[in-house]
Amino acid sequence: MSAPEALSFYGLEGKTAIVTGAGSGIGRATATLFTQVGARVLFIDVVEDAVREAAEATGSPWAVCDISDEAQVLSTFKRAEAELGGLDVLANVAAYRRKADTMTMPASEWDIMHAVTTRGTFLMMREAIKIMRDQGRGGSIVNVSSVSADHPTIFNNTHYDSAKAGVDAMTRAAAVEFAEHKIRVNSIQPGGTASGGAKAMGESLPFKGPMTLPGRIPLGRISQPIEQARAILFLASDAASYITGHHLTVDGGYHVS
Repeated sequence: MSAPEALSFYGLEGKTAIVTGAGSGIGRATATLFTQVGARVLFIDVVEDAVREAAEATGSPWAVCDISDEAQVLSTFKRAEAELGGLDVLANVAAYRRKADTMTMPASEWDIMHAVTTRGTFLMMREAIKIMRDQGRGGSIVNVSSVSADHPTIFNNTHYDSAKAGVDAMTRAAAVEFAEHKIRVNSIQPGGTASGGAKAMGESLPFKGPMTLPGRIPLGRISQPIEQARAILFLASDAASYITGHHLTVDGGYHVS
């Protein structure tokens, strides 16, 4: 096998993809990277200006969608079928990032977190699986969880950690249930990442907790969005054709420190 042939397994040439949260951060890095390796991508985000700018920078279609709203998700998938003509990859990157004190957090804050993170991921997965199953060629779904699902990183994050643990549970369940249709379902577990969401979290309450202690990240820094995007691309690609139900931790070694 030649080098170009070997490397082709790590691309998405001729494939179609949907990326949520594509207006900024990890989502934008992922959607942009997908286009660079040959995929036709529908950029999705709840913030219109951000998703339009990100998509137009790559000449890609885009849609505004609140993934926690079932009607909007259904409408977006109709748009996706019209724009893409099929679906090979779904990257669920959209997230709600806001810290809240566990003892004073209103139930409404808990509900918003789980509406976007777990309900939204479920709705997107459900509709993607329908298309992938019916078209008969399988597909790949990559959900974005967090290292916090297994290893608490900061305080005032109970709602976030539990929601991300739910994403991992859904990932495992769907991987088993839909393997017969050649649909692979995996997740990545990012550690701290330099993104707008992380900045917003820092503005809501001060960062305190295990991840903030000196030396807790062996590589000595937080990640950049593109580093998380590369992990998503690997799981989405044919290079990971025998990987399903897996949670790939991308945290600079935090979880083993």
